[in-house]
Amino acid sequence: MLTRIITAVIGIIVAVGVIIYGGGLFAFAVLGLSMLAWYELRTMAQTKGVNIYLWSSGGAVLFLLSLCGWFLVNGVNYIALMLFLMMVVVTAILLITFEGLWRHCHNMEEHWLQGAAYSIFAFIYCGLLFAHVLFIRSVGGQDVYFIRSMEYGEAFLWLVLFGTWASDTFAYFVGITFGRHKFCSVSPKKSWEGAVGGFIGSVAVVVAIGQGILFMPTWQAMLIGLVIAFFAPVGDLVESVLKREFAVKDSGKILPGHGGILDRFDSLLFTAPLAYYTLLLTNLWK
Repeated sequence: MLTRIITAVIGIIVAVGVIIYGGGLFAFAVLGLSMLAWYELRTMAQTKGVNIYLWSSGGAVLFLLSLCGWFLVNGVNYIALMLFLMMVVVTAILLITFEGLWRHCHNMEEHWLQGAAYSIFAFIYCGLLFAHVLFIRSVGGQDVYFIRSMEYGEAFLWLVLFGTWASDTFAYFVGITFGRHKFCSVSPKKSWEGAVGGFIGSVAVVVAIGQGILFMPTWQAMLIGLVIAFFAPVGDLVESVLKREFAVKDSGKILPGHGGILDRFDSLLFTAPLAYYTLLLTNLWK
């Protein structure tokens, strides 16, 4: 428990500093997290004899996050960002498929479709989803004030982070206090009572931050809160399914007492993209 607490304290201090600083440091940190997450997934897959391609899949993650980091630092506009993103994703999928066929034709890959499918999944899961953390930090808007002045993108990132953490925290404490009915066989410790508590707690936190700090209309803060509250546990369940698929307890050991990067960021990988696009769409309706 002491190791877990020390790791959490150090992680929080580092995360706060990096998020506040922003710019290239933040972009580099997210790039590092995405590559570590990809490596963890590749390592887990290897335990079952599944090959996630190093050059095309890993290279695509590296290129995508580097490109998005450059966008963040240089303030590339939204339309250009989306066009480049689509081009990179389509190209990456084609290259991954090509590497699988090449390996199969040279007797290096017996089940090329399996390897290609997992490699594409790794690129999307650890690359494309993680990239949206950068997109959120670069969201434009009027600066806000809470304790100190901060950019709108930073404030919205804190909203997504606290909303995601609230889902897990409320679910845990409500679950251990009132949990009676199992939620899912993949995560036997989770209960329906905990799931409901996590959902309500997450929505409440997002609405409070959205209205109190970002001055969002009630309907917009509520909608973003519902999206985060629903998809935070989905992200957690997806990673639980992956770990069961590969018969491992944790995705990695890089965070003492906490496991791997995917163990800590599984929910954020789902809430970040969906909250980002919900914000963009709801801003159009204002």
